[in-house]
Amino acid sequence: MSLSIQLKQYADSLAPSSGILEKAGEATKLIQDVLHRHLGSQFSIDRIRPLGSLTKKTSLWFKMDIDVIIYLNDEMPPFSEFKQKLDDVITMNIDEDCKQSPLGLSLTVKGFDVDLLPARNFLYSNGYSGETDEIGVQVANTLQHLRNNRRGNYMDFSTSLSEGAVAFERNHSAFSHSLSRLAKFWSITIGIPGFSFGRSSIMEYLGAWAAEEEERRGSRDILQGFRQFLTMVKQSHNLNIVWTRYYRRTDIPADILHQRPLLLDPTNPYNNMLQGALGDNLRKMSAYATETLSRLDKPGRNGGFSLQMLFEPQPTWGVMFKSPKVKTPQHFLVGTERKRLSRTKIEKRSGARGVDPSIASSYLFSFTDIVAAAAKIDGDRGFGQREDIVKMVKSALEQFIYPGTWTPTSERHEDRHTTFTVPIGKDATDVIKISCNWV
Repeated sequence: MSLSIQLKQYADSLAPSSGILEKAGEATKLIQDVLHRHLGSQFSIDRIRPLGSLTKKTSLWFKMDIDVIIYLNDEMPPFSEFKQKLDDVITMNIDEDCKQSPLGLSLTVKGFDVDLLPARNFLYSNGYSGETDEIGVQVANTLQHLRNNRRGNYMDFSTSLSEGAVAFERNHSAFSHSLSRLAKFWSITIGIPGFSFGRSSIMEYLGAWAAEEEERRGSRDILQGFRQFLTMVKQSHNLNIVWTRYYRRTDIPADILHQRPLLLDPTNPYNNMLQGALGDNLRKMSAYATETLSRLDKPGRNGGFSLQMLFEPQPTWGVMFKSPKVKTPQHFLVGTERKRLSRTKIEKRSGARGVDPSIASSYLFSFTDIVAAAAKIDGDRGFGQREDIVKMVKSALEQFIYPGTWTPTSERHEDRHTTFTVPIGKDATDVIKISCNWV
């Protein structure tokens, strides 16, 4: 089987299943019902929409979160009073451990990470009649407000443009969605501390641009599209990406248009998504993109396991966690259970206070998924059954974390600081549990 076919199969497998989407819909409906019931009489709420990668068709099944945008008619950023009332309502009715975020509220609903984000509704600013494109009008009116207010507060109104961002992606092809998922997956196999904000959207849009480039050549070869994406990351200092669906090129301020690297927000001509530290972080990824391109060209690839080789995290686990400046995960337990779990889960106990497990979780989730997918490809060809795949994933993961001989133990996962529980493939009936202490 060619690597291009394997990549296409894997990109498709990264999309959330109908079961996961159904549960996400239940979580969204619960939020909508609670907010309308408890805040509808106090604030003028026009609509509550689930947006983000979930509705763009670019989310990864094991890292899918939900953005819920609350469009308010009479409120403006920073929405202080609304966010306080929102906090009270969510704490009392859905999640007592919800947390304030820069733009709204972060919580957990039915196992999903959710961001609740208030937004100014600009739909009726210029006499909207309902006869034209609602999303286009919302975006146009928001941009008009930014122009009139000298764009100094453009990030305060980013949520007002969220529907446009979703429509922009949904207008791309299924090929583009697949390539964006591969780009996002590759990104989470790259460990760069402190590079989280905006990273997923950057990868998504770079994948979309690479897909457009491939389609302009009259092809939809996902291997070539993935090469194009990696080459863009490798040469990121030269990036100059501008879309003009929602604004004209003449609307872009000259000081922004001449910035490099430039990845202009498709809904906001004032937001270079690679400005400052974000561009520096992307440049740090250049060497890792170079290594992945090298892996693509290595001879001797065989079967599904080329996927494991291609996406093995960088830097290695041992290099990533040897810094004396941060706590290191040690004293591992690894075991499997027969259990159906639609979402990955992280349990943090008292010893994990002050620890950020984001890179460890990304490495463990991505490595588990790629090994399971590679084994599944061989399984589909008659080389392995469910039990074989589970054993293969456990063995590979043990050697990934700590090469050497692992021996049975009677110690419990509950006695470790952190436990990561990962389904062995989407819609699997088995999970792998990885527990550790932080030293």
